[in-house]
Amino acid sequence: MTDSTAADVADAELVARARGGDHQAYAQLVRRHQRTALRVAYAICGSTTEAEDVAQEAFVKAYRALGTYRGDSAWRPWLLRVVANEAKNRVRADVRRRRTTLRHAGLAADPPADPGDLAVGRLTNEAVIRALANLPEVHREVLACRFVAGLSEAETAQVLEIAGGTVKSRQSRALARLRDVLEEELADG
Repeated sequence: MTDSTAADVADAELVARARGGDHQAYAQLVRRHQRTALRVAYAICGSTTEAEDVAQEAFVKAYRALGTYRGDSAWRPWLLRVVANEAKNRVRADVRRRRTTLRHAGLAADPPADPGDLAVGRLTNEAVIRALANLPEVHREVLACRFVAGLSEAETAQVLEIAGGTVKSRQSRALARLRDVLEEELADG
């Protein structure tokens, strides 16, 4: 039995106990998957504060929805689907709020980027994070699942509720676009 299979079995047992009202079992699930949930939320939202809020809200929603978890797939992808959906909803709400604010202010364009972000002179993790933030949502999601959360293609397909082939094609396009964005940043820097 592999480590991931053992974790899946343990997760399934903890989920069953949590469904039966064992709050400590759910707390253990939260501790076990909190870091991955935060990474996925951060990759989609681009903000540590937002990611923390998203992960917390996702765990609450997952707890409330334990009855809808059928157990035909592993707990982790199911949970991360809840996290990804919550993060996407948060990003969409922020975009709507920004557009409304700009419209009311009479501005046609987004406010200028933070000068500190524009001053990065070399390729760093911050540059990659910024480049990710500039990718379309579908690209950010697949890269967040595959490389930030370390999910397999099959798990990514479950989390994003898309076909495995779609994961491969989106990943390929996302990596190509990420390369382009990073090259542009290096050329401008």
